[in-house]
Amino acid sequence: MDTGASSHLNSSAHNLSTIFNSRMYPSVLVGNGKSIPVTNTGHSTLPTPYRPLHINNVLVTPNIVKNLISVLQFVRENKYTIEFDEFGFSVKDFRTRQILHRCDSTGTQRLGHPGSDVLRSLVSNNLISCNKTKSPMLCHACQLGKHVRLPFSLSKMIVKSPFDIIHSDLWTSPITSVSGIKYYVLFLDHFSHYLWVYPLRYKSDALSKFIHFRAYVKNQFKTDIKSLQCDHGGEFDNNALHQLFASNGITIRFSCPKTSQQNGKFERMLRTINNLIRTLLFQAHLPPTFWVEALYMAVYLLNLLPSSAINNEIPHTRLFKTQPNYADLHVFGCLCYPYINTNHKLEPCATPAIFLGYPTNHLLDIWVWDLIR
Repeated sequence: MDTGASSHLNSSAHNLSTIFNSRMYPSVLVGNGKSIPVTNTGHSTLPTPYRPLHINNVLVTPNIVKNLISVLQFVRENKYTIEFDEFGFSVKDFRTRQILHRCDSTGTQRLGHPGSDVLRSLVSNNLISCNKTKSPMLCHACQLGKHVRLPFSLSKMIVKSPFDIIHSDLWTSPITSVSGIKYYVLFLDHFSHYLWVYPLRYKSDALSKFIHFRAYVKNQFKTDIKSLQCDHGGEFDNNALHQLFASNGITIRFSCPKTSQQNGKFERMLRTINNLIRTLLFQAHLPPTFWVEALYMAVYLLNLLPSSAINNEIPHTRLFKTQPNYADLHVFGCLCYPYINTNHKLEPCATPAIFLGYPTNHLLDIWVWDLIR
């Protein structure tokens, strides 16, 4: 369905039920500004469970990339309405409002715009199903959020167990979030490539977050962090952290000053996360002040997606020895209707909201932003 097309276009006459050798137009102008020839004209039908939907005066244009149904022409020729929503479109009877046809558009957005290699890995391991090939069209959100310059050099360090080396860095946002957050500290396990993120109000909170993260590792995985690799920022290179590490036998590895490439694995991960934050915000049409919510969602998704740094294994699987569940994923920024408690029986039972992610301290809840605010 195309709201901008003035005529129905089809690449092959074999898809038409009735074919005319005559041509209504010798050529048509398409989206890239080029003129493509029209060879035939014909009629077609779209089968539905209720009755066939007639599509008349279809122009056969062999050079068209994708077959198009002109919404304007389709509505004029039939007593139907077409309603678009976030998940696809519905064709309805104009008088009865009965849904005659429903088409849901599936795509890669709910996985955070992964690359084709990542999708192929998921499909080949039967973790998701996908009946579409990669679109020849560029993703606008990806171009805005993932455009890069030169890559960093690859790290050849090898470890045999989780938490042998933890990479860490602190990132400063140019914009304060809606919750008053300005920074975040990230911890990356070298072995599994699993990520943990902690938003910070102040840089000085980084040490307390590391203590919190270390306690989590000791309690949940019955082991201790053996080494921390980071840059020479003051949040790490200070007496309090050095004393903590010395008293617990944790080694610290600093990259040389002004040489972020020596911490290349983590620099690439920071770039990947921030690319995904921007992409999610652009996709959801949310202002940059929601970057913390997009950060949580980005880290959550990256832990569920194959990583080239560990031979396309999944960080969640490598760390927890279980396969992730993709069935309950939602599109970041999509419309949702969370249940609300009412004071009386005539009040609404739900409120429109925007889906913002999954809290780590609840089993089934999701983060939402109330649209009525």
